[in-house]
Amino acid sequence: MDTLNFKQNSSVGVGRQRGIVDSFEPHGVYNVEHWRGSLLLGTHYAHNAIVNEGKNDLLNVYFDVVAKISTWHMLLIDLAGFTGLDVTDTYDDIDQVGNGWDEFKSYTDPANASSTVTRPVWNPDPASAQSISNSSQTVFDITGTATVKGLALVGRGAAANTKGDHASDGTLWSTALFDQGDTAVVSGDQLKITYTLNIS
Repeated sequence: MDTLNFKQNSSVGVGRQRGIVDSFEPHGVYNVEHWRGSLLLGTHYAHNAIVNEGKNDLLNVYFDVVAKISTWHMLLIDLAGFTGLDVTDTYDDIDQVGNGWDEFKSYTDPANASSTVTRPVWNPDPASAQSISNSSQTVFDITGTATVKGLALVGRGAAANTKGDHASDGTLWSTALFDQGDTAVVSGDQLKITYTLNIS
């Protein structure tokens, strides 16, 4: 006699649906136009690293009692003496012994009566679609022959608008190297820069 057996296995898994998980990852890019007179020599990009000091400042402004930074300034990183960038870099490290980079200072700031001592302002438009940028370019009028390695964004300090300042009351937000490599400049060149920060 043949016997026909039916076996059925079933399993049921019960899980709890997780809510929406979002990430908060600010990242920015500098878009740099290199001009020599009326000739555009090239358009370069520099994807930044947001340093720990900048991240801490962001958290302190939003969730503690630290006042916001009212004005941001750009600076240029010199190839001379360069050994590297690090997320532990701080504003107070600028041009100091042991820091991996120095500030490039051979320029004037055309937005400030062609001043020889000020860092140009980064003046962003209101944020939209989780992005903020400056529609009016930040401009450096180069006054010497040298090589620029990258850029940085600084603020807060009483003299954060001054070349070479590194007082402990300042804040370094981000640093970046040119994606395409070092950029050689001569007197009379202009660097016109747009910095865009996205959060995704």
